[in-house]
Order: sequence, then C-alpha cells, then structure tokens
Amino acid sequence: MLLTQEFTLHLSSLVILFGGASGFTLALLLFMAPWGNRRANRCLGALLAMMSLLALAYVPHTEVQSPSALFYALFALQLLFGPLLYFYCRLLTEPEFRWQQRHLWHLLPALASALLWLWQLQVASDDLLNAPCIGEAACTTSEVTRARFIHRAAAMVSSIAYAIWVLRLLRPYQRRVMESYSDIEPVGLSWLRVLSLTCLAIAAVCIFLEIYGWLAPTRELTPGLLQALGPLIISVLLGGFGLRQRSIRLSAEHRAEPEADDSGSGQRVANTATDSTPATRKSTVRNLSESSAEALWRQLQITMQQRKPYLEPGLKIAQLAELLQVPPHHLSETINGIAGQSFYDFINQYRVEEAAQLLTDPSNTHLSVTDIGLQAGFNSNSTFFSQFKKRLGASPSRYRSRQQNSATI
Repeated sequence: MLLTQEFTLHLSSLVILFGGASGFTLALLLFMAPWGNRRANRCLGALLAMMSLLALAYVPHTEVQSPSALFYALFALQLLFGPLLYFYCRLLTEPEFRWQQRHLWHLLPALASALLWLWQLQVASDDLLNAPCIGEAACTTSEVTRARFIHRAAAMVSSIAYAIWVLRLLRPYQRRVMESYSDIEPVGLSWLRVLSLTCLAIAAVCIFLEIYGWLAPTRELTPGLLQALGPLIISVLLGGFGLRQRSIRLSAEHRAEPEADDSGSGQRVANTATDSTPATRKSTVRNLSESSAEALWRQLQITMQQRKPYLEPGLKIAQLAELLQVPPHHLSETINGIAGQSFYDFINQYRVEEAAQLLTDPSNTHLSVTDIGLQAGFNSNSTFFSQFKKRLGASPSRYRSRQQNSATI
C-alpha cells in the first residue's frame, strides 16, 4: 500500500539529503583515517556527523505538516557545533592538549537548551521566551517557531563566540609555525580560518533572516534551512583543504611568542639579507650572550651565501640548525632578535632575492615564472607571488618585464 502512494520532496530537501549523506560519509572517513592527528580527525568527524544529523532532521520539519513539539529538542545539539570546532582547533594547534573534566562546561548550554525546551512544553502563544510580536509576520508564524526564538538566538550567539575564539587561537599558532617552517601553506590551517569565517558569515546571515522574518509575511530562505546546508558547505571545504592538511610538528622551544619587528619587511630584499652591521639591527636575544648571538649570526650569513640552504623546498628550522650544529631555539632566537624576522620571512627573503636574480638573467628567458620560483626554493606559486610582490612591489612577471625593458633602453 505504501509503495503505491506518491511521495515527493522539495528541492531544498533533496539538497539537504545529499549534503547530509556526504557529511556522514566524510565523518566516517575521518573516524577511520589512520593518518594525521587522529584525535583531531575524530573530533571533526563528530562535528560533521552531528551537523549531518540535524540537517537530516530538518527534512521532516519541512516535509511533515505538524511534527511533534518534542521532536525539536533534538535541535539543542546546534549548541555543540561551536565547542567541537573549538576543541578541533586546540587538538590541531596544541599536540599536548588533553580532555579534562573542566571542559564539560562547554557542553552545558546544549543540555540547558534541551531541558528548557522540555520545560516550555506545552507550547503557549503567550510564553515570555517567544519571539517578539513586532510585525504582522511575526505574529502569524506558528507557535513552535515563535517559542523557539530563544533557542535559535542562543545557537547564533554560540556560533559567533566560538568562531571568534578559534580565530584568536589561530593567530599565535600562525606565529609559531612561521618560526619553524619556510613553507606554511601545508600546515598553516588557512582552511580552518576560512571555516571559522564561514561560520561567522552564516550566523550573521541567520541573524538578518531572523529579523527579516519578523517583518516579511513569507520567506524562502530561513535560518534553519541555511544551517541545514552546513554539512554540504563543510564537506566542500574539507574536500578542498582539510584532507590535504599535513601533520604538524612544533618543537617545545617555539611555544613562546617572540615579538618580531616587521617594520622593514617591505623594503628591498638585500637590505636585511646582506646587512651584517650590528648597530643597524635589533638585538634582543635572551638565552644567548650577545657575542654568541653575533657569532651565530655571522655563521648563518656565511652559510646562506655559500651553501644556499634556502633553495631546499620546505626547509625547516630544524634542518638549518642541524647544518649549523646549533639548537633550533638558539637559531630561531638569533634570527628573531637580530634580524627582527621570523624564520619564514628570513628564508623567503633570500628566495625572493634569488628569484629576482634568475628573472633578470638573460640565459633564463626560456624559463617560465613558475619554473623560476621552483628553482628559488618556493613550493607553490601562491607563496612565491605573494612574497615577491610584498618585498619588491611587483609580481614576478611584471618585474621581469620591467627589467627587460630597462635593459633595452
């Protein structure tokens, strides 16, 4: 009998079902993946599975005429999205991070929201927690929609607060990575920043839709529909960025956050790469004597000019320290204190200088700009172009054209 009945779905429901299926599949992959940070992968898998579950729960909300009011207690799980994103960020950026009982308070808002909803039942039109009846549209919506106003508001505030928290955690992490890596694209967690900004944008749009819903009698896009598309959005982001994330190894010496002076980073490359006069450089080393730091700096300059280790793609500070036979944190402190730069900036300024010389060499006219960047030690075009333009004020192609034009005059 059931098979003979006509069954239809809205287009939005089909998209949500596809996103939910993709989310569950990717969550399963993250749970089973033997590579990378397995604890972080499982946390992200839990986040994606929970978002997919709520996305699928949104389908009966739109397809069934009047689902049970008790059904909406499930949507309290929205308040776990932010905490799981926060824990995922900490598991990635702090390898020593461990779960503790005090972390359970992050889960309390979801529990409180579920209990509050159960307390609200039976739904009453005059409940103090209902959406304000500002316009005709707000007063004609269903009682359940109005009664869940405080729950939707809590979910939006939670998303915004945790997304901002994650962005704040990523800033010191970025500085630590720049002290250890010359190529930060594979370990820079730029996709996690994009994901956090996406959460902020979705929450902002949901707030706008919520306010608009008070004034408009009908609306095609609702905050619930937008959040139900979350698994599809995250699946796309993960497919493009997350699964390419490399395992991150930061030494304990780089947990500190040294203050770097970037005031001269935009000047011509040779200014700091070849300047060895102590009086013109900042010297704020802590664990080395001034004479030891100066000796290590001179040794570093000689090594950079003669052996050109910066031509090695993906060079790490541990590799350069091993070449100089010094502890990595001594080398990092010397570069930061004397050159006023991070290891990332220090190495890439040499690469830009090398690329500039290769671009102006007539014997290299047959080489493309990409080939020049690879020969100079860059791993990617994006890093090469951004670093080159930052230091020389022009793209590599334009710089080459200018030099060729000036040579023919």
